Formats: sequence, C-alpha cells, structure tokens
Amino acid sequence: MNEKTILFSHESDIDGLNCVILGKIAFQKLDDILVPNVEKLEQVFRTYIESGKLDSYHRIYVTDLALYDPSLTMVSNSSFKNKVQIFDHHKRAIDDNMNRYPFTKIMEEDEKGKRCGTDLFYEYLVQNNFIQKNKKLDEFVELTRLEDTWEWKKAGTASEKAHDLAILLNVLGVEDYLSTVYLKLLNDTGSFEFEKEEIELVQKKKAEYEKKLQDIMSSAEYLTDEENHKFGIVFADYEYRNELSEFVRKNKNPEGIQYLIIVAMNKGEFGQKSYRSIADDFDVNEVAMRHGGGGHKGASAVNITKEQKEKASKLPKREALKYLADSKYSV
Repeated sequence: MNEKTILFSHESDIDGLNCVILGKIAFQKLDDILVPNVEKLEQVFRTYIESGKLDSYHRIYVTDLALYDPSLTMVSNSSFKNKVQIFDHHKRAIDDNMNRYPFTKIMEEDEKGKRCGTDLFYEYLVQNNFIQKNKKLDEFVELTRLEDTWEWKKAGTASEKAHDLAILLNVLGVEDYLSTVYLKLLNDTGSFEFEKEEIELVQKKKAEYEKKLQDIMSSAEYLTDEENHKFGIVFADYEYRNELSEFVRKNKNPEGIQYLIIVAMNKGEFGQKSYRSIADDFDVNEVAMRHGGGGHKGASAVNITKEQKEKASKLPKREALKYLADSKYSV
C-alpha cells in the first residue's frame, strides 16, 4: 500500500516518543514530527496546513499534545478533517476546551484510571486493526502510562521498571531510544525486558544522579509565590526535572516546599520552567496556568521567552530565579 501517515508528537518524554514507536509498528510509511510543546506544535502544524503538505497523507495524528487555535479551527473547517485524530491527556487542554471536536480525544482519567497519550493511541490502533494486541505491547504501554502519570511510585514490582524506561531515554537520547525500543518490540513474543547492557547503563546513570542531584539542590533558592505557597527553584538541565522532585521527597522535603520549579535553559528554543508537586495533592497545573503554561496536577510546564532569557542572564542568580518564577509566557 502507498498510503502515507504523519504523526506529530511530544519530543520531551517517553509518552510522546512511545506513540511514535507504536506508529512505526502500525504503519509502513510514517513521517514523524517531534515538537517540544503545544506552542511549537501550533506553529508547525499551521505551516503544514497552509503549505498543503497534509493533502498527501491518508492519516494525520497528533499524540501527547493537543492542537490549539487557529490550527484546530482550521482543521475543523478543512476537507481533510476526517483524516485527523488527536490523542492527548493534559488537563490544560481539557480546561481550554480543546476537546470540542469529533476528531479530538483528550482524556486525563476515566473508569480505567489515569490515561496517557500512548495508551489512548494504542487503544485506537488496536480497535482499528492497525496493531495486533500482544503481551509485550500491553506491558510496554502500561509501563509508559505508569511513568507518565506518576503512578509508577505506587505500582509495586512495575515501579522501577517503568521509571527505568524513562532513564533509558536520558541515557540513549531520542534517536537511539526510538530505534532501540522499536527493535525490541518487533519481536512480539515474551514480556518487555531490558537487555543486560541497558540495565548496566541505567544503573550507572542512577549512580551519577545521586551526587549530581545533591549538587544541584545545594544551589536552589526558596521563595513564596503570590498565593503564599513556598516553593523551591533551581537551574538544571531538563533531564533532571523528575529526578530532582523525587530527590526532595526522598530527603523528607527539609525546606517544607509545596512545589519545585526546575529552570532548564537547554529545553526548547529559549528554555522552559518545569513545575513539580512536592506536597501531597498540591496542584502545580494551577500555578503553571497562571503563568501561561499548564499540564497536569503533579507536573506542568511554562515556556521561557527570548526576552526573559536575555534579562535573566544579566541578573545575579537569586534575582534571575525570582524574575523567572514571576514571569509569564505569552506568544
């Protein structure tokens, strides 16, 4: 068959990337476009609409991110809207009513529990006979869901395996991760397992994390936001965003913060602020949305603009972090 499929997905974690892997298994001719956030997705997708590039595709998917306007409305008024399917699970997209069309399936939680982009896409692929369900794929998708929804912390024997899959991405990088896991899944027998070399790489990375995380948190600043919530904020590379919040919890949260902001200048075009809940049930999505971003209750993000990056670079560290914490993102 000469049918072509295109998939736009989130480049930042295993949920977005594992959707790409499922797409490669399901479709012989797949073009994948990876983007860091919804703002970039909106820009890129709109150029595909305006250039007519989407006309040549038989199937158009967006996974682990939701289209925003004007692209979403442009799709709804297009001749190719029946080719489009969007699978996302971010609360921000639900709150912003991006789920208002038949081709959008945005679901954070249902009777099955918390959902993620990968398991929503997998469900669709199985139901439409694009992929044949098997034990290895089931486990792979469930590990992804556990990690991406933070349920890995209470998942018993699957906990470490789910989190190790995310660490493997940090070790290998995007391209090697995609090819390695894709080949692992092509053999549809048995369970989803790591090779000995992969286990060694992950264990080495975990050992590196211990000292690195301690060093990073020693430079953290502690502030109070406009709602009188105490938070920590620190400069760190993007790969440490989840490990840092776990480090704070594991060490009993000595500063008594309710959330942590990880400022990663190596993420996206000009940097990104990752928000992570520390106190039980604290909703960082509300904080992120007040600053022009969003995501989930336990993990959200806000982009940094060019002007904010330039101004912060000229300030002393504490002042720079306070300035970035207070800054709001707008296009």
